[in-house]
Amino acid sequence: MKETIDWVTVQKEFLDNILQGDKEAAIKLAKNTLDTGCEPLEFFEKCVAPSLEEVGKRFETLDIFLPEMVTAAEVVEQVNTEVINPAVAKAKSIAITSKGKILLATVHGDLHDIGKNMVALMLKVNGFEVIDMGVNISPSDIVERAAREQVDIVGLSTLLTTCLPYMKDVSDYLQGKHIRENYSVIIGGAATTPEFAKQVGADAQGNSAAEAVEICKKIMQVM
Repeated sequence: MKETIDWVTVQKEFLDNILQGDKEAAIKLAKNTLDTGCEPLEFFEKCVAPSLEEVGKRFETLDIFLPEMVTAAEVVEQVNTEVINPAVAKAKSIAITSKGKILLATVHGDLHDIGKNMVALMLKVNGFEVIDMGVNISPSDIVERAAREQVDIVGLSTLLTTCLPYMKDVSDYLQGKHIRENYSVIIGGAATTPEFAKQVGADAQGNSAAEAVEICKKIMQVM
């Protein structure tokens, strides 16, 4: 039977663990919480996401600096790899058909991946199949992989305004190959706006991992 979880306490402890770079403690906390009967999606939404959001806020207000933010992201990635992703895979093997196939990439020239990784994880725990190409990916490679994998949605990310043109290049490549209608294209990252999404012909723009999931769910409902 599922135990009652004090999420305020758990989330505070998890936040402390990731800020201190304590991977073992964070992994142990995640495993123990899931062992109480908690679903991986619930743990992500009530513990991981708010902790990363708090890390982002502290970075913006200069309460922490880049090394602490990178350390926190690395610990979360380890928790994802060792605890959450296996739990999701196990649930999927018992459960269900994929809700859709999504290709994610940070575009050429940009090495940032914290936001993209959050989107990837949140999509996975919501039942989507995710192909994560990583960072600094050229438009041609993105289009080639999307076609090869026969994905439903192409998700592009960038934190840098200087890399925005590469998002347009992806759309142009798809148009040039006459396959644009085969995919929905969504964009995200600090440099993007809804107005820019319209300019480059993207289907949607999101500002958070949760919003990305809702966008993908809506897209798949009408495809």
